[in-house]
Amino acid sequence: MRKFAKVLAATFSFVFLCSVFASCGGGTDSSSGSSSSESTSQTTPETVYYTVTYDADGGSLDGETSVRVEKGKSITLPSAEKQDYKLSGWYNGETLAGTEGETYTPSGDVTLKARWESTLPDYAAVNEARAIEYGKLIKELYWNSDTKLSKLTPDGGAPYCWPFTEQLSMVNGILLTMDETHEDYEFFCDYLVELIEGIRHYRVKTVNMSGSEAWENSEHFMAEFGENDGSANSYAIYNSGRNDGAVDSVSAGLDGIFFDDNVWVAKEFYYAYINLGDVKYLNESINILNWIVGEGYEETKGLNGIYWKWAAKFKFEDKAGGGGLDDNNHASLNACSSAPTAMMLVKLYNAMGDESLNGKFEILRADYLAKAQNIYEFCYSVLRNPESGCLRDKIFLSEGFENMTDQNQQIQLVDQQELAYNTGTFMTAGAELYNQAVAAGKDAVAKVYLSRNEKVAEDADKKFANTQVVQGEYSYGNHSWFTSFLLEGFIDLSDSVPACAEYIEHMRSSLDYAWNNNRAEDKLVSPAWIEGWDSFSDNGVNSEGNPRQILLQSANAHCYAMLARYYA
Repeated sequence: MRKFAKVLAATFSFVFLCSVFASCGGGTDSSSGSSSSESTSQTTPETVYYTVTYDADGGSLDGETSVRVEKGKSITLPSAEKQDYKLSGWYNGETLAGTEGETYTPSGDVTLKARWESTLPDYAAVNEARAIEYGKLIKELYWNSDTKLSKLTPDGGAPYCWPFTEQLSMVNGILLTMDETHEDYEFFCDYLVELIEGIRHYRVKTVNMSGSEAWENSEHFMAEFGENDGSANSYAIYNSGRNDGAVDSVSAGLDGIFFDDNVWVAKEFYYAYINLGDVKYLNESINILNWIVGEGYEETKGLNGIYWKWAAKFKFEDKAGGGGLDDNNHASLNACSSAPTAMMLVKLYNAMGDESLNGKFEILRADYLAKAQNIYEFCYSVLRNPESGCLRDKIFLSEGFENMTDQNQQIQLVDQQELAYNTGTFMTAGAELYNQAVAAGKDAVAKVYLSRNEKVAEDADKKFANTQVVQGEYSYGNHSWFTSFLLEGFIDLSDSVPACAEYIEHMRSSLDYAWNNNRAEDKLVSPAWIEGWDSFSDNGVNSEGNPRQILLQSANAHCYAMLARYYA
């Protein structure tokens, strides 16, 4: 019995061990059954896709703007077009993904941006090089560094003040394109200083009213060169003719002194201040404007214009009694003196606000701005032709106009001639006044100026750009100095009037044509950019009608400098 119990216990233990072994996978059948069960419970993984988005950056894409790409697979990068540019590649941030037609494998969602390379010439560099070359040529052909005197033409002659000022304008314009590291910077700085010494040969010391009687004004005085007390009391005057032997010493009569000549001189002293930083040049510009406003500003009953000639301010004569009027002997308010005076008053208003001047001109600058606004309104409401939108040349005043209440009676005659430089300086004046209004937070006023500026720019392009001379080109007549102010006006308006980019391009193309087709053996360019040299017949040494006279040639170089600055 006890033996049977032992056997039973042993049997029970064996069975127990076998069951434990089986539960641990120790048998073949048990193992196969478990693997089959696990395989049927798994699912197939989903396919992963990435999105590639194309940003053509102003261009036109050939194809869809985005595509889905299976993970691990590649796409072919598309082509795109943009006027005046070629596609240099598709970029993921700063990393090149590839160029047109190459394959690209994304590693996630990504935006690829087109990067463009201009196919246009580097207009800034091209025109700067032309301006520099031209400026050096003019110094070689016209300028005497020893005497500080200029010739009218390469062959001789003596320029009046007006033509001489454009040589200053050319050099100022070239310097505005440069920084101090430029290899030619010092050359043109020295040239400018010499030219300033040269313009002082036209500076007036005494004014003769009639006979030996000298002009006097108890409230004002003739200032020493470059000195100003911060008021409107100090005057500086420049004569049309020069004293070859000495500076600041011209003894002049009223008949040789012009308000428009003087505003051009003031303009160049302002830019000399900008370029060279010497406050005496700012002072001299202010002295000139003090005289122009003090002696040449007419503000009777809304006329608010600037006379042309000091002597003619006091005259009301008809030619031979026939009613023919001439601004040499009849009082006239002219666009060529009024518009640039408004322009310069605003420029000087801004310059006089420089913190380094410590408020020296604070009272004067407020008066300058008010007069600039009034003169601009006169140009817009009286001198502007409502049909063409451009400025007419002048109005002749009726004798006794100051006592008349009707403006139609005050104006004896309107000279309907429309010249590019009058409208050009009017555009610059409008640009300056618009910018000032914006800076002052006068939004409603700024809106008025902007509307006018947009319209006059459009009208000026229509008026002065002639497309009938050479197919595909724009001709601006044969007086490059007149035209230079038109270009300057478009450039000054270009930040606020986008359409000006097209008008400037018209003029750039014309100047390109002139350089490539109408440049003579002496390397001078015809002032008639499209028509060429054949449009001139007067080649006299002392003639301002000579196409090689300093006014026209300096204006050519100045235009290339302005283009360089604009395209930069």
